[in-house]
Amino acid sequence: MKVLVLAGGDSNERAVSLNSGAAICQALMRLGHQVRALDPGTGQPLIDAQGRLLIEGGRAPYDVATVAAPEPGALMTAIASDYSDVDVVFLALHGGRGENGSIQNLLDLAGRKYTGSGMTASAVAMDKAITKRVMASIGVPTPEWELHRVCGTSDANDIASHIARRLKPPLIVKPNDGGSTIGLFKVTTEDELVAAVRQCAEHTREILVEQYIPGRELTVTVFDGRAFPVVEIKPKSGLYDYEAKYTKGKSEYIAPAEIDAAVAAGLKDAAVRLFDAIGCVGLTRVDFILDNSARFFCLEINTLPGMTGLSLAPMAMKCEGINFEQMVSMMIESALKR
Repeated sequence: MKVLVLAGGDSNERAVSLNSGAAICQALMRLGHQVRALDPGTGQPLIDAQGRLLIEGGRAPYDVATVAAPEPGALMTAIASDYSDVDVVFLALHGGRGENGSIQNLLDLAGRKYTGSGMTASAVAMDKAITKRVMASIGVPTPEWELHRVCGTSDANDIASHIARRLKPPLIVKPNDGGSTIGLFKVTTEDELVAAVRQCAEHTREILVEQYIPGRELTVTVFDGRAFPVVEIKPKSGLYDYEAKYTKGKSEYIAPAEIDAAVAAGLKDAAVRLFDAIGCVGLTRVDFILDNSARFFCLEINTLPGMTGLSLAPMAMKCEGINFEQMVSMMIESALKR
């Protein structure tokens, strides 16, 4: 089968995407597929004419800072014409236009089959505030939260004062449309809150603030409506931020999580209900906090979860005897059925 892998892109999760793309390309090659790879952020191939993978350590031969990214129309044309012989497009993109429905829309217009959720579900899941409203509508608990729109760092003091009057620290401050915990801050004082809002405002116009709930970090992988075993993450720093997520040795993972069977069943049920309510397909990952009273709170859903050596979805599937290559094959089969 001919497979086109899209990896890289121009979001701040580019390096993670390239690592996911490398793992996926290697698995596809081991499975005997004809693999091509393209970076939508630069329009450049990620596999050379000799079939050698050009991604190494989250880096590609060309960077978005040095190469003019193709216009959306040109990218769509390239996928529809230059890659017209591929059977399926495998999305290894994270964040930005790769995960917010934009690339999915282009692929729909180009008439290509692709892995993961469609445009609408991707857009909803990428917007954390909308996702939390969906959670409320189906009775899935989530921490108390607020959404704040900013025009620049000059708004930081006013927004921080407003937040401090309504929510008591500790709080989590993060971009409403970000991923990989980039730009996530835990704050305990109003001064820290001002700094966190100011730093978030450098990257986004929408800041999500939610009540920090101490407890256990848990995640549920859902594939085409089927929930896999719960995985627990134990960051050594106490906060599962970007460093803890992508630096080997910074976090401990327990798969499956050592939790009460009834709690695990509740987590899996909530994850599947959110998956269905948003209209997801293929692979997703739903993140939770379990507090000291065994109550769980849903944080967010990821429609293009990581596929690196430290990623959680492959870890969860491995609990049921599904290895990485089998997982990749399942994702392709799901895409072809759509």
